[in-house]
Amino acid sequence: MMAFMQAGGLGIWFVLIFGLLTGAASVGFVLRPDPRREALVQALSRAAVFSVLAAVSANLATVAWQVPQHAEWSKSPDMPLIVMTGIAESLTPAILGFSLLGIAWFITAFGVRRGGA
Repeated sequence: MMAFMQAGGLGIWFVLIFGLLTGAASVGFVLRPDPRREALVQALSRAAVFSVLAAVSANLATVAWQVPQHAEWSKSPDMPLIVMTGIAESLTPAILGFSLLGIAWFITAFGVRRGGA
């Protein structure tokens, strides 16, 4: 798990924080269904989505910047593998963030069923 978090760079920590906050808000909504609590889940979800987009964008930009800076990589027959590895690492914030959001909204569905908004 730590390798996964490390691959995501600094931005993945914001994704984790916003994702966990969204999850906590969804649990609060299940316990007390109220339109204001659902609005909080929605707002935190947006923050999580934007943090995912920012983290993935920053990671892809880092790959695009770093690969050309290493002359030995440009001459390596493994260049496609180097780029593919960078892209895969860049997507870790999306994997974490969208997984957390999926769980949070699954929980939120129970609050909606209980009588929320």
